[in-house]
Amino acid sequence: MKLKLIPKNEQELSKFFVILFPLFLILSSAVMFVKNSYFTFANILPHNAIFNYGKLATIESQVSFNLLTSASLSLLFVYLFSKSLGRKMVLFPLAFLTLLGLIGVSFLGVIVQNSLVSLLTILILFGLTGIATINVLAKKENTIFSSAQHIYGAIVILFVATVISRSSLEIYSDQILVSSLTSSLINMTAIPLLFMSAIYFLMTKGLGATLYSKTLSSISFWGFLFLLPWTSFKYYYGSVLPNWLENVSIYLSLSLIVPLLAFVVNFIQSSQDNNDRSDRLLSQLNFSMIVFTVTTALHIASSFANLLPILGLTNFVYAIKFGYLSSLIIVVMSLILYLIPKLFGREVSYTNFDKLGLTAVNISLLLYLVNNLVIGINSGYSWNAGANAGNPTIYGEGFQIQWELISVNFMANTFISLLFFASAGLYFITTVKAISSGAVTTVEEMVSS
Repeated sequence: MKLKLIPKNEQELSKFFVILFPLFLILSSAVMFVKNSYFTFANILPHNAIFNYGKLATIESQVSFNLLTSASLSLLFVYLFSKSLGRKMVLFPLAFLTLLGLIGVSFLGVIVQNSLVSLLTILILFGLTGIATINVLAKKENTIFSSAQHIYGAIVILFVATVISRSSLEIYSDQILVSSLTSSLINMTAIPLLFMSAIYFLMTKGLGATLYSKTLSSISFWGFLFLLPWTSFKYYYGSVLPNWLENVSIYLSLSLIVPLLAFVVNFIQSSQDNNDRSDRLLSQLNFSMIVFTVTTALHIASSFANLLPILGLTNFVYAIKFGYLSSLIIVVMSLILYLIPKLFGREVSYTNFDKLGLTAVNISLLLYLVNNLVIGINSGYSWNAGANAGNPTIYGEGFQIQWELISVNFMANTFISLLFFASAGLYFITTVKAISSGAVTTVEEMVSS
């Protein structure tokens, strides 16, 4: 295994992110486990300025939704972008420094959160947007391949989100508006677009299939791009946000059925043409698609009038964000195993140990998603029932009733996150084992300039 300090091309830089992503996955699962432990075992664990549930929840959000997303974006950009555009990356040295800066500032954001980190993030994403734009203009293909289109959209969305997040507002409703829009742009728009970019690449190049319809690809891309950013305002239904904004968010959420159906049909029809018979890869892609589709379907279903008052501002919203992140994690894990033979010239054996790690990650992510959905539904139902009965559930007897209803699920979160941590470690061992001692195979040729 050879890693150069200063890579000369996309393939060499991709090796760095192939190794970095599993490490960040272990870090994310470890922080998630510690955070949940401090909620479940708050009475017996020591507390200080860092080791408390509130601080750990903030750190976990930074690691999972920012650091892990930055690592995914870096890998997808450096490897898939030039492949999709049919040429070597223009301004590669600048792209190398920009991506390292993105990882660095994302890691810095885990430790400190201040205006300087936010400003550095804006500058880095502005530079990455410029580099991506130059490469799109210099493409050799007649049309942009779907993967590059979705990656470019995600980069622009992330740049817009960081700019909006720096808005200095004094009115409380405006602060909620900006916070909701920023979270929606990052967690419910950029992450799904990155997921879709990897899916389009793996279901064609990875499976040796042909894209069923470019028209359906365009419908799903533009539909998700313009609808998803506005769909989180509905979860503030009945709050200080304007009613018209909440209603628009509801109608746009219901409209997500169109790009979702276009994306699912395109995947099903394309993956049926599986010339390479990559059963392991196909099963991973199918599972990630199930997670993504179910998450989006739940996001749509929450718009119904009899459900929204129960689900708003509960763990259900976190579950939707985590569902999109989970689908991205699963597909990037599959991409890494697909890339090891291409980049390192080593085969992945897929022994029972390797399959155990992949299956355990999938199961732990699915269980964590379902468990948080249950917490959101039960807590929202009890809140509404208590309010209607004149017995609020934020203190006293009402709180005790609610806690008895959801305490088991919070404890389950701790053990599920422990399973996730252990399975992430198994996956890391699988990647290291394949890179260091897998059977020798042919390394992929570089894209011609």
